[in-house]
Order: sequence, then C-alpha cells, then structure tokens
Amino acid sequence: MPARLFLLAALACCTGLRAAPTYTNPLQLKLPGGELAQNCADPALLRDPDAARPTWYLYCTTDPVSRKERSGTGWRFRLMPVFRSHDLVQWDFVTDAFADRPAPATPTAGLWAPEPVRMNGRYYLYYTITDVADARSPEPGCDKDSAIGVATSASPVGPWQAAAVPVVAPRRAGPGCQFHWTYDPDVLVLEDGRKYLYFGSYGGGMFVQRLADDGMAVTGQPKKIGAGWRYEGAEVVRHGDYYYLFASATNCCAGPLTGYALYVGRSKQPEGPFLDRLGADMAAPRAGGTPVLPQNGNRWIGPGHNTVFQDGAGQWWTIYHAVDRNEPYFAAPDLTRRLALLDRIDWVDGWPVVAAGRGPSDATLPAPAVVGGDADVLRPPLGPPAAPGTARPAWREHFAGPRLAPGWRWHRAPAGADWKLGKAGLTWRTGAGDLYGDVNTAAVLTRALPPGDVRIDARVRLDAPEDCCATHVQAGLVLLGDDDHYVKLAVLADAGLHQVEFAKEGTPGEAGWPRYGNTVAGTPGAGWTWLRLEVRQAGAEQQVAAWSSQDGRTWVGGGTWTHRLDRPLRLGLVAMGGAGRTATFASVAVARLSR
Repeated sequence: MPARLFLLAALACCTGLRAAPTYTNPLQLKLPGGELAQNCADPALLRDPDAARPTWYLYCTTDPVSRKERSGTGWRFRLMPVFRSHDLVQWDFVTDAFADRPAPATPTAGLWAPEPVRMNGRYYLYYTITDVADARSPEPGCDKDSAIGVATSASPVGPWQAAAVPVVAPRRAGPGCQFHWTYDPDVLVLEDGRKYLYFGSYGGGMFVQRLADDGMAVTGQPKKIGAGWRYEGAEVVRHGDYYYLFASATNCCAGPLTGYALYVGRSKQPEGPFLDRLGADMAAPRAGGTPVLPQNGNRWIGPGHNTVFQDGAGQWWTIYHAVDRNEPYFAAPDLTRRLALLDRIDWVDGWPVVAAGRGPSDATLPAPAVVGGDADVLRPPLGPPAAPGTARPAWREHFAGPRLAPGWRWHRAPAGADWKLGKAGLTWRTGAGDLYGDVNTAAVLTRALPPGDVRIDARVRLDAPEDCCATHVQAGLVLLGDDDHYVKLAVLADAGLHQVEFAKEGTPGEAGWPRYGNTVAGTPGAGWTWLRLEVRQAGAEQQVAAWSSQDGRTWVGGGTWTHRLDRPLRLGLVAMGGAGRTATFASVAVARLSR
C-alpha cells in the first residue's frame, strides 16, 4: 500500500472516520445477468437533478457491449447504451437510447458520441449521425454525409423523440460525396441562458456555433476552434474565468497501437480562440494544445474523448475511454475495445491536471464523493511529480564537418548533393522515401547508443511553410531496432498541419493487426524545434517517452510507447516523406540516465 494511503487508513482507524470508498479502472458497467460491458466509447455523463437520491447516467457510443450478443451473422451493436449509478463507480445497464435508428439516419448509419443535456425543463440527447437519409442530404446516394441529430424526452432514459431535421446538416467539403466530418456534439449552457454547440472532427476541423433557445437548431455562423486532422471530441467546461476545451488527437481505434490522447486549451470566451499554456491556438496550422492525458506506459493506451464533471463535493473528474493493450480488440482486428476509465482532475496554476499528471491510472484510488459531506472523507491531495532521473553526458554531435564523426553510418545513403555538413549543422534535402509498413526506402543516418537507459536530445529545423501543401514531409529521430521495428519522434508537415509526431512500428501481434501507430508530442517551433526521447529498459521491453520544445527550455510531453526492440539499439536521423524540403540538424546529444 502506498505510504499516503496507509497513513490515511491508519487515521481513519484511530479517529473513527469511515474509510473512503475506492475504485479501480476500468469502471464496472454491469449488464443484465452480471456480465461486464466490453465497450463504452465516447462516454458522456448526466446527473439527474430530478432524482430523489444522487443519480448519474453514463451514455456510450453505438457498439457491441457483450460477446454473447449476436445479430444475424455479426455482433449486436447497441444503439447508445445507457448505464445508471448512485456513486459514480458501480454502474448498471438501464436501456439503449434507441431500439431502431431514428430518422433522419439511414438503416445502416452509426449513432456516435452521445451528448445528454438537461435544459428547458426537458432532457436532450445529441448524437452523430454518420449517414443521413437522401431526403436530408444535399447529395443523394452518399454514405458519408454526416450530421448532428437530437432527440428529447421527459426522462434521462427516454423514450426519446428524435427530431426529423438535423441540428447541423451535412456540410459539403467538395463536389459529389465529399463532406466534412460533422461528428461529436458537445453542448455548453451559460448561466445567462446562452447555448453553444461544439462539433466537428478531423475532416474539416472542430467548430462552435450558437444553439437556438429551443435546442433544435444552430444559428449564426460557425467558428473554427480546432485544426483539421488534429482534433475531435470537443468537451468544453467553465472553470474560474476561463472556458476550457478538451479535445482528442490521432487515431482512436488502432487496437494495440492506438495513440489517442487528450489535450486542452482555454479562452475567456466560449467561442474561443482556445490557446494552450504556451499561447498556441488549437485551430492554427501549428496547432497548439497542452497535453492533459497522454498514455504513460502502463496497460492503458489511447485515452481520450472525455466528459468532465464535478462530484457531489465539487471535486472535478473526467471519464474517458482507453484501450487495454493486453486485450485491445473486442473482435480482432476490426473492432477496438474501448473501456470507460475514471480519473481525478486538479486545477494547478489555472490548468487541469489529470491523475496527478501521471496519465491513466491503474491502481486502487479514492472514489468520487457522492454528497458534499464526503469531501472530508480522507481524500488525498494532488501529489508531487516524480523526481527526474540524473543524466550523464555520453556524446554530443554538432555536424560541423568536414566529415561525419566516427560511429555515424548511412543506411541507404542519399545522393551526396542532398546533404552537407557545416556551421549550421547537418543540412539535408528531404527525400520521397519513408519508413512505413512495407515501404522502407528512406535514408537513415545511424549511430549506436550506449547500453542501458538513455536520453536523446536533438535540435531540428524543417523548412515547410505553414500556408503550403507539404504532404507528410518530416525530419527527426528514430530509435531503431530495424526498418520495421522502431519508435520515431519527428517534426511533421502534412496537408497544412504542423505537429510533432511520436510513432511506433513493430511486428503485428496477430494476423491483420496494425503495424504502425502514432500520437502527438507538441507543437513545432516557427524555426527550430527541440526533440527529446528517454529510453528506459523494462525487462525485455523498452519504455520510450517523448517531449518537444520550441525554445529548448519549456518542454511539452507526448506520452510513452512500450516496445520490444532488439539490442544494441541504434539512433537514426531521418528527413523523409516528401522531396524538395530542407531539414537541418544543429545538434544531437546522448546521455546515460540513472534511475
């Protein structure tokens, strides 16, 4: 037992206070008969103000929840299952929001990302419709014309009366069947009665728009708040003087390589712009976003698409979905298993810190308070961050020339005219080759790493203008086992979006499983970007954590990948993914880490 919890338990014994209730992730969502639900993606929470005792409802996206339930030749997909709890820890299945897909959804449409709201004396349920009927589409015959639907009820469990007209209709992205992703509704109701709807996803970006008083339509013009191909799953809450936008990035559903993660920005206005701790706009090409819930190397990967709330004592919490990397699929390999997790939020210097800044929790922890008096039941405070390890320099390289230092070796060397050494460092014309799946054509400059735990630092510049159309061009570091087994940290410019990508490639666990997964480790600098990898040996595996910085002093974390790479490990430098750009490596340094 951790020392703090031991002391708290002893205090309870000696003072006569009752022990605090506890919980362990994932949340226990019980189906009829006692079986535990195997999915609760895009979780959304509603507290019922009309209930005689504290009562909360948890709504999940459309998914199969039981391996026992079949429909025809496939799994039974429940249309937004609903669970009820009186303590935020033990949950019981109540009903599905719908028995059949309501108009204007087609018979095969997905109903995703439920958003329950109590307003105007009734209950509203907003949701994504992935495919609307031709009568409500600007282009008949399409199956990607998504929209935001709404239904109302006198009860949080229905029956729900769906509106025939979408709240947000399908939005064109081009001719024919090209549509923006009109996904993931979130509603914010202000004290003065103003209502806002947040929606959108990777295809086209995230937006905010005023919601009509009756909640059935949007008014005015939408405003972009999240960069396209960077963010989805908006969740906006008011805390103090600011509105906070929580949003998720990268792939939600890549099984054991899911790199989904949660970021935050804040604004004085509900319409944004939402800026991160460094002042970067979450809607900009160099998209900002302060990491608030990245994966940390334990079994939980891909945490995101969250709901934020206060318990009965006013303590803030979040429920989100995550993937158990030891059991990543509901049904391999086409259906990632996403479970509901709960973690505490503390506010530090005006910013949310989830699970004491340590990422998804996998231990027994004090549970939320049901009523106000429970706030005094031995609730531990936010703990200090873990002490950093000591770094002892091993070697440093500035590439000042006239030739590469001993130890550097080219793996598929580029043409001599494409790289040079000099006062600026290693200047390298990016190539069209890549390291991705079966494409192993990129040039890699490699050097052996010392055994044991190491830190790798590099200062990199990628010349790719923000207003241009560079496609997947990148420059950075590769922790290399071989071409098909690595961890990569690189400045990436892709279709107008600039970010620091933190990726992993390896042998699929089983046939059909993915080989490549990625997450994000910060925002590139306008000029130079500092990259950092910390590699710690964990038995036969390595835990690799990543950071980036725009000034070499303030670092933004990018989570942790767990991998199994053959030793001795090598460091690789890459400038790849698209020809015609210039990458510069000003310095690379390696240090040994002590634990």
